[in-house]
Amino acid sequence: MSTRKHLFLLFSLICLFLTTTAQKSNEQFFAFKEDWSPANSIDRATYFMYKLKENDTTYSCRFYHKNGPMIRCETYRDNEMQIPHGRFAWYNKNGHIDSTGLVRFGKKDGYWEYKRPDGTTVSVVHFNSGKRILTRNYDTRTVYYTDGRPDEPMDALFFMKNNFTSDNKPPEFKGGVRGWVNYLEKNLETPGRFRQIFGPGTKGTVVVSFKVDTTGAVSELNIDKSVEWSVDMETLRVFKRSPQWEPAVQNGKLVNYYHRQSITHVVN
Repeated sequence: MSTRKHLFLLFSLICLFLTTTAQKSNEQFFAFKEDWSPANSIDRATYFMYKLKENDTTYSCRFYHKNGPMIRCETYRDNEMQIPHGRFAWYNKNGHIDSTGLVRFGKKDGYWEYKRPDGTTVSVVHFNSGKRILTRNYDTRTVYYTDGRPDEPMDALFFMKNNFTSDNKPPEFKGGVRGWVNYLEKNLETPGRFRQIFGPGTKGTVVVSFKVDTTGAVSELNIDKSVEWSVDMETLRVFKRSPQWEPAVQNGKLVNYYHRQSITHVVN
């Protein structure tokens, strides 16, 4: 039986608490054995799915090792998970993102990234409503087309798009590095679940990618390096509540900028 069929069976049967806090109405947990069949308790589970209703048309489903990093992330337009629509991502055994991109009404769309085990990009593939248009290969620095056009070298500007000269600047948290550290010290917590699983002396670094728009608002948060469910969610929580940043400036104009930031959690 497929994983999705298991999920449908579980919807009315299993709803597990993975923390000691009360479960919110927009959250659900589903447990699975090693063969992805339903588990009737978290003690017997190897994996679990955390389903979150982001809004009326966005339902994110994150699959985790019970005591480890994320396996994959799926996004649907409906509660029944019939219409794939939004960000999808797959992770390797160490929690680094393996591939990611957008799906619109069940078809790959836009740019999909494929990465090495260390998180660096191997290639970017452009899809249009499920059809592959071109591939940018970072190893060969070549663009490969599917419509018969000859291959061509990647534009050097493509590699320089996020480089800033002295006249330009990337986005920055208000108050700079010191301000960011102060914000984390006041708001970041080490989850109890993480403490219980890994014990004193443990460090776990979560890497988040996000967009800083021209107003300085933070959005489009994604986990690029996963550690464990409670730590991942705490990291996203802190970013979601972040005050506005100073937006990026390029060629004298405010621009949207996609940024990556790591946060290390320590169990004392």
